[in-house]
Amino acid sequence: MNRRRRRGIQVSCAVLAAYRAVMDNIDREIIGALVSDARRSLQDVATHVRLSASATRDRLRRLERQGPILGYTAVLDAAALGFAVQAVAEVDMAPGSDPLAFEDGLREMRTVVEVLHATGDCDYLVRLACRDTAELHHVVRDIKVRLGALRTTTRVILDVPFAARPRPPETAPPAGLGTG
Repeated sequence: MNRRRRRGIQVSCAVLAAYRAVMDNIDREIIGALVSDARRSLQDVATHVRLSASATRDRLRRLERQGPILGYTAVLDAAALGFAVQAVAEVDMAPGSDPLAFEDGLREMRTVVEVLHATGDCDYLVRLACRDTAELHHVVRDIKVRLGALRTTTRVILDVPFAARPRPPETAPPAGLGTG
């Protein structure tokens, strides 16, 4: 998989929507600066938003504690780490199965890198990073046998034109959502 970014920032869309009314444009600019490069120094972010480093640090801590910034993470190149086969498994659950137990089971599997509970033809989209097709086969069987999936459809990823990315907040909130 071709991921070019070194670091990422996780921003919760739901929290961002709720928090948007009390965020001002400087908060949005701080988030935008970190979304573009989460490795930026505090001083660089402060210069970007035209505040002192201490004022920027205070805002950043508040955004981390109460707001939309959930954390910081390194974005890895799975192929460079030896996980040459990436796939998305569409998973249908059996009627009456426990979705929380299923999600907990997926969370424990190191090959599972992302889980989306979705609408449409399947219940879940499960992104997998495997060493080879034999490991992929084993993981999909495990999802069925151990976790109780009714049906899976697996699609091998050939290329990633661009990886998942957070949507930075708008500089000014849309009309009716508060002012900054």
